[in-house]
Amino acid sequence: MKSLHRTVSKLSAVACLGLAALGAQAFELRGFRGVSWGEAAEALGAATPVHSLGDVTCYRRERENLVFGDSALSDVRYCFQQDSMVMVILDAAVDQKALVKEFQRTYGRPTARVGQTASWGGLASSTQAELSATSPSASRLAIYSNKIDAPLAKRIQKLNPGDVACETATAL
Repeated sequence: MKSLHRTVSKLSAVACLGLAALGAQAFELRGFRGVSWGEAAEALGAATPVHSLGDVTCYRRERENLVFGDSALSDVRYCFQQDSMVMVILDAAVDQKALVKEFQRTYGRPTARVGQTASWGGLASSTQAELSATSPSASRLAIYSNKIDAPLAKRIQKLNPGDVACETATAL
């Protein structure tokens, strides 16, 4: 009876550790810099549309903090699908390796690496992040909610401000 009790206890402990490890792989963010996923564009405050694709419009805040951790940013764009925030794109004036180190200080090691792209999140996460090199000395981090269509998210990540003109040039 004692050996059965020990075996059950050990199996329970292993199961708990396994669940804890699985939960640790979940990458979750509720939004970015005070704007939650799903909020309307007016939550940004003063902002200007920089590009749109289909029903997604990306904005740049007038007074954005252009630093992420210790890394200098050249641009931050907040993207809204049908006026619901679904993605944030950060362009950094540092190489991909430096920004990966910066991001993993807070969010842990990437879940996957494919070529020059490091990814956080996965099927168990409601948020994804993809960090890739845009040149030898610059990188781009896209953080997005799983509410956006994945192929559309990939197309938007590749856009630079001005690539696709905004249909409306009104600032918020």
